[in-house]
Amino acid sequence: MDCPETYAEVAAADQAIVVWKGVFTLGLYEHGQLVRGEGAARCFPVALGGAPVGDKLRQGDEHTPVGTFRITHRNPKSSFHLSLGVSYPDAAHAQTAYAAGVIDAASRDRIVSADKAHRMPVRTTTMGGDIYLHGGAAFPQDWTDGCVGMDNDAIDLVYAWARPGTTVLIREGAP
Repeated sequence: MDCPETYAEVAAADQAIVVWKGVFTLGLYEHGQLVRGEGAARCFPVALGGAPVGDKLRQGDEHTPVGTFRITHRNPKSSFHLSLGVSYPDAAHAQTAYAAGVIDAASRDRIVSADKAHRMPVRTTTMGGDIYLHGGAAFPQDWTDGCVGMDNDAIDLVYAWARPGTTVLIREGAP
């Protein structure tokens, strides 16, 4: 589990969390540089949805979504130690779900509107929602319903470092 020291895709972001589903790894970046603390890189193993390959399209598919998101809020009272909300479903996923007949036009429009205004994601459609970065992870890596889980020590560090608005990239493969 190694995160690259630099990651050009997030060079413009003050803070970015990058998840590579293909290697079950999460890295913390500032201006494209891997964050280090206490002599160690901020690179952690993660658990994913029960069906880790593929993008999330509907509630219950157990896929972890793929795309560029943001942290929406902090939850200190999570059932999984601590958690950070992720902005899924977003406008891009709503368009895909609409084209696939998963949601209707009104649902698509509500999701797109919330995403463009940086409001909390709409979580009441057949697309599902409530995607979080959270603690309480048990490995093997494929036990969540689509969230990104990590052990409690890792989420403690990520939770202290990240803030609402932090960029979250979830990628299908490896760095």
